[in-house]
Amino acid sequence: MLTDNFLRKHTYLRVSVTDRCNLRCRYCMPPDGIELLPHDEILRNEEFEKIIEIFIKMGVKKIRFTGGEPLVRKGLVDIIASIHKAHPDITLCLTTNGVLLDEFMEELKSHGVSKFNISLDTLNRERFMELTGRDYFDRVLSNIEKIMQEDSLDIKINAVLLRETLSEIDDFLDYFAGKNITLRFIERMPVTEQDSSNEFVPADELIELLKAKGELVRKETEKGDVSQRFDMIYKQKFLKIGIIPPVTHKFCSSCNRLRLTSEGQLMTCLHSQAKYNLRDLIRSNVCEEDIMNYISSAVKEKWSGHKIECTADNKGCRSLTATTRAMSKIGG
Repeated sequence: MLTDNFLRKHTYLRVSVTDRCNLRCRYCMPPDGIELLPHDEILRNEEFEKIIEIFIKMGVKKIRFTGGEPLVRKGLVDIIASIHKAHPDITLCLTTNGVLLDEFMEELKSHGVSKFNISLDTLNRERFMELTGRDYFDRVLSNIEKIMQEDSLDIKINAVLLRETLSEIDDFLDYFAGKNITLRFIERMPVTEQDSSNEFVPADELIELLKAKGELVRKETEKGDVSQRFDMIYKQKFLKIGIIPPVTHKFCSSCNRLRLTSEGQLMTCLHSQAKYNLRDLIRSNVCEEDIMNYISSAVKEKWSGHKIECTADNKGCRSLTATTRAMSKIGG
């Protein structure tokens, strides 16, 4: 079991399979873009499989594939199929911007992916273009409509809370109330020291806004869940709401997740500058036992919590320890 010095048990691995993305969301990438990693620095399919296999042996029960945009990674389905075949009991999840979902949904389902998180920050076509730099709004919404027909899947719509989109809360509630999804709002986390303030919306402000829109009932948080869960009755329709407040209500004390970047770096915390190079160990044919010991040591060094500083009124926050890397490379 992967246990740190604060007795947190880590059973959840987030795997960034690529730093590439077909959108250019401004809170994820800097305005001038990012320098993409050379191809030979990215883990090969079999290297992903080998590292994931080691984590499963060490107690990981849930794996989420992220990016960049994971569906632009050639061979992603092969990686997932291999893991599912060897470990059909492992929970497999995908976070996607939804652009390519229609091309891969059936294959992903057939290879055990049961949980889909789809990013959608606005229901306004022009604003979607402004936020993402791409004109894929209709395609994303069409793919969301298709996947919402799948009753057997756990589907979450993730919207990053931004000051400019707060006026769209009614639009989100109108669109998704009564649908087979959970609508989740996420506090925007600063990723660089300069990344702060203007757009930040604290979760408590949103909760008060939602209370004014309908009946909002707080639910008990499930073990390992980072979101505040609510049942909402809005215009006589039921809707599951999730609010993820990593800045104003840290959940570090119960964090059970680790991150593997596309170049094979283990990160024990999204905001830590410490990275542990698993790629070179794999490529050097280091024995599995030594790799396990290295991973265990890395987990022991995990912080008690991230270091994000907020103003007294929670109107602005900045990371005190952030790297200069884009979220698309970290695999948030």
